[in-house]
Amino acid sequence: MSAEENKDVVRGWFEALSRHDVVAMADLVADDFVNHSSTNQGREGAVAEIEYWISAFPDVAATIEDLIAEGDRVVARFATTGSHLGDFMGTPPTGRAVSFQEIDVFKLENGLITEVWAAPDVYGMLTQLGMLPDAEA
Repeated sequence: MSAEENKDVVRGWFEALSRHDVVAMADLVADDFVNHSSTNQGREGAVAEIEYWISAFPDVAATIEDLIAEGDRVVARFATTGSHLGDFMGTPPTGRAVSFQEIDVFKLENGLITEVWAAPDVYGMLTQLGMLPDAEA
């Protein structure tokens, strides 16, 4: 597939996330999907990860800010927003809104996402949730 076709697959991933369409997201990953940033692996692991995020942030949405592709790799820089309305990392719902940046590198084969390396702004997210002290305060 071309780099542009690979970008379309990744774009579809984020569109499905923002619609909370777990089935559509699962259809975009390979059975042996490898998430280098999680213990959840394979298509079933991807579904579990997505469902976890949606349960913790039921209004989660992602907005792509940059999408760069070369060969079988696509790099996405995006903003994620959501409201903490479910358990997250052992923290009960706070009702707080979060907004954080993330950069992910996707590897694709035959129109499916086979691997991902995610680099979210975890510190920023956890600070907004009150799980870490705000260094600027």
